[in-house]
Amino acid sequence: MVVIAMDNAPRNIRGELTKWFLELKPGVFVGNVNTRIRELLWERVCTTPSADGAVMIYSCNNEQGFAMILAGTPKRSIVDLDGIQLVKIE
Repeated sequence: MVVIAMDNAPRNIRGELTKWFLELKPGVFVGNVNTRIRELLWERVCTTPSADGAVMIYSCNNEQGFAMILAGTPKRSIVDLDGIQLVKIE
């Protein structure tokens, strides 16, 4: 399972992501894709200058069962404490 949430998702990125994911609400995409597609789509999100404040959460074989990565300048940050990812509000 993959979840991508973006603060300001431009139309071209939203259109590309909706080919692979369901858009639950503006800027929130949920779906199930393989690792290669996930990484290609995330690279596309990261290289789009107007796609600011993006976070991706995906299934991972760890204690939490998922991992998180950020792009741009989101309002929150991720802190790793002994392998557990926590969200820090700035």
